[in-house]
Amino acid sequence: MKFKAVFLLGALLMGAWLCISDASAEPRVLEILQEADTWITQDTSRILSYIDSCNQVADQALRNSKHWQSTYDDLSFLLGIDLATNPQVDNTGRIYFMMRITGQNQALFYLDSPMEFPHQLTPNNWADQGISIGYYTVHPSGKYVLALVHQYGDENFDVYKFDRDGKFQPLLVAPAIQFRSLIFKNEDEFFLMSNDHKTQTLIKYTISTAKIDTVYTEPGWYGPDDYQEGKLILTRWMSFSESQLFILDEATGKTKDITKVGLYYGGLFTSDGDVLTYTDALSTEEEFAKVALIDLKKPKKLKLVFDPKLELDAYSWIAKLQIAVGAVNRDGYSELMAFDLKGKRIEVPQPEIGVITNVAANDYGDVVFDFSSPRVAPTFFHFRLGWESMEQMVPVSTFGFDFSKMEVQVIRYPSKDGTMIPALLYAPKDAKKDGNNPAVVSYHGGPPSQSRPYFQRNIAFALSRGLVMLFPNVRGSSGYGPAWEQADNLEGRFSALEDDVAAIDYLINEKWSNPDKIAIWGASYGGYTVNYLAANYPNKFACVVSEVGVADVDYSTTHGDVTFSAGWEKEMGPVGSELTQKLSPIFNAHNVARPILVTAGFHDPRVFPGDPRRFGYVLKELGKDVLYLEQTKSGHGGAQKTILIEDFTRSYVFMLEHLLK
Repeated sequence: MKFKAVFLLGALLMGAWLCISDASAEPRVLEILQEADTWITQDTSRILSYIDSCNQVADQALRNSKHWQSTYDDLSFLLGIDLATNPQVDNTGRIYFMMRITGQNQALFYLDSPMEFPHQLTPNNWADQGISIGYYTVHPSGKYVLALVHQYGDENFDVYKFDRDGKFQPLLVAPAIQFRSLIFKNEDEFFLMSNDHKTQTLIKYTISTAKIDTVYTEPGWYGPDDYQEGKLILTRWMSFSESQLFILDEATGKTKDITKVGLYYGGLFTSDGDVLTYTDALSTEEEFAKVALIDLKKPKKLKLVFDPKLELDAYSWIAKLQIAVGAVNRDGYSELMAFDLKGKRIEVPQPEIGVITNVAANDYGDVVFDFSSPRVAPTFFHFRLGWESMEQMVPVSTFGFDFSKMEVQVIRYPSKDGTMIPALLYAPKDAKKDGNNPAVVSYHGGPPSQSRPYFQRNIAFALSRGLVMLFPNVRGSSGYGPAWEQADNLEGRFSALEDDVAAIDYLINEKWSNPDKIAIWGASYGGYTVNYLAANYPNKFACVVSEVGVADVDYSTTHGDVTFSAGWEKEMGPVGSELTQKLSPIFNAHNVARPILVTAGFHDPRVFPGDPRRFGYVLKELGKDVLYLEQTKSGHGGAQKTILIEDFTRSYVFMLEHLLK
């Protein structure tokens, strides 16, 4: 079970934006916005014309670069390397997984024994229609799989059923609805969330009759975690770092809160009917979250089960054996760990040093997990509890490319207030500390996410071009405990942004590079980060790549999925506040002084595309050195291999043009 909250923020337009004027905002910026907001989300003809003209200019500028062809060729090779991820196992021992071999998209496969020829379930022609799997769930019996699919990355998931023999059929298809969070009741019924981006509803679907029953609804973001004997455990999320567990009685529709408001990463039923949860409720401010047990006869009282003393990324609960198996995070690297309800450690085999992002198990103790490292392409392994070793399930080819030179250091650098910030540093073997290396600071999305030492093909390309790469995990990142993750909320955001600036200073102070040879790069929340740095620290770097990033906090909050708008306000500040004004780079766009590439995804459900579209337009009208590009067949990033290759190529070519002068 993956229990880290993943908030899928939709792209449905709501209401008019509340325009805020402030003495600190440049009058010309406000004037441009007033004009832009008459058409930039409403006039379809003008929007498409604007996108087309901007894309032509950006493509022409980048494709005419001397770096284009070699960059495109190298990235085409590297990004074509196989990957196998997200394994699950049913009670028959069949293992399912996602893999891309030669096609445009990852497809769903299965194996019945190690290293056999993989059997593909999903059709190849889906790629031609821009359809891909967001995630999938295997019924424990092994009789079928439910796959949630979407088109062009819009994350309005439809539900398809794949039988054990490969036959498939759509169960729930609704273009404007996002279905998510599947929980099985039995072989014929399952629960899931239906989200129209204004209201979320818990529904029950009956396969044999195609009947949909409304079960429960409430405002905000919530979803089911587990089901047992007529009761559902659900998590109510107030923000990324504040949640609450409650029980829903299916028969009566009545709910009962079983925890106080705090930080709870979901709940699972034990065989005794208690609830297992991962929470910071029993931790001091400096401790990691712990695994606790809730006796439903005495709700809101927690009993400590297990303290991993590190962040527990994901775990699978084996109810019949009363054992949990999961992966803990030590400075980005993973270790497998298993324990029972008495807190006793269960010995399990360990992979080599690397990163595990998914752990799954069946009722009989078969465990599967995915794995990668800077030198090992994504694959997955299997073992059974009690085994001393594990087995790799599929071979993954690197087509002869030598990744043995990929080296990464976990470093820490001082922020403005003296706080030490963890980061990953990749440097070419022949790089000298003479202050002249081209370098890139890459900021992760989230905010609660973490840069980790995965297998990343594009970093191999960067090192081959002599680029030093730094990946900071500033305050607000996951992986370092709840206090670190919550440290960027509201006014704390400014400290996290100072951490971002200090990453650039680290490269300069350690003689890795200098401001004329440093690029800053980020996507999603990372895109927001570089937008902010571009508008507030314009002379610390040579160029900026901002992919699908927020520029106006209030605009994204009010034009996105309103079911989590309250959560965003707890992260960034109330809509219309002085805080969100100060945190919004668009109002300081007049300060941008370095070349910037801004991108958006037309179908993006997380960062409403009107936000980066407005930012690009404002920068252009201000006469800034900006290229704006909006992918019309992408959401929050490209779903197909060719789009990913072109996206990476554009970003790297833009940086190489400005760093290798």
